[in-house]
Amino acid sequence: GTSSGVSVSTAYQRVADSLRHLINSGELGTHEKLPGEMELARTYGVSRNTVRQALSQLEASNLIRRQQGKGTFLTEHGVSHVLGNLMSFTATLRELGKVPGISDISITVDPNPPDAAAQFLPGSHLWNIARVRTADGRPFCRMQSWVPDAIADGVGVSDLEEKQSLYEVLGNNLAIFPATATEIIRSEPASPEDAEKLNISVGTALLTTYRWTSDQRGQPMEYVRNASPGDRYEYVIKLVE
Repeated sequence: GTSSGVSVSTAYQRVADSLRHLINSGELGTHEKLPGEMELARTYGVSRNTVRQALSQLEASNLIRRQQGKGTFLTEHGVSHVLGNLMSFTATLRELGKVPGISDISITVDPNPPDAAAQFLPGSHLWNIARVRTADGRPFCRMQSWVPDAIADGVGVSDLEEKQSLYEVLGNNLAIFPATATEIIRSEPASPEDAEKLNISVGTALLTTYRWTSDQRGQPMEYVRNASPGDRYEYVIKLVE
C-alpha cells in the first residue's frame, strides 16, 4: 500500500541526509572511503536496497563516487552542477547542503553588451544583472546576465536579495521560466574585475560558462557569463547513450 511506499522513501532520505551531514561537516574528510553497503545497512537499521537509493542520491549531487569493486569514496567537493540541468544555483547549493548567499548585486543598462548577447536578445538596449554568489559565505561565482527590457522590468535588487535565484524571481514576477539553453564551457584567466569580485589573484584559472537561455515559449530571455575559480566549482557531464 501507499503507507509502506512513504516509509521506504523517508528511510532512504533519512540515510542520505545523515550521510550528507557527515560529509559536509568534514567529519569524513576528503577522498575517504565510506563504509560498505552491509555496514551502512546495519548502522541505520535499513535494507541494502535503501542504502543503495541513498547513495544514488548522493552520487547525483556529486558528493560521492562509486567505483565498481572498490567501494564508495567522497569527492573533492566544491560546488558541482550536473550538465543538462537548468536547476538554479540556489537549488543546487541547497541540495549539496551548503548555505547559498548573494552579494554585489547591480542592475544597469549596458551600453556595450557582448556581441553574443546583442545578437541573441531582442531590443535595442540590454541590461546587465550582475551579482556574486557565495557558498557558506565564500564567493564562488561571478554571474553576469544580459536581459532585454521586458525582463529587466520584472527584477529588482531587493527581489534578488530575497530570492537569490534570478530564475525564481522571473518565475514569480513575470511567469517566465527557463526551458532550453545552450552552454559553452571554457577555462579563462581572471580579469582584474573577476579577481576583485571573487577575492582571487588576477590570472587565476576560472571555469567560465556562457549560456544562451530561452523561455517556455521559445523566446530568448538571457545571455549569461558565469565565472568561478577552478578549485571551487566543477561540472559533471552525464552522457546517456
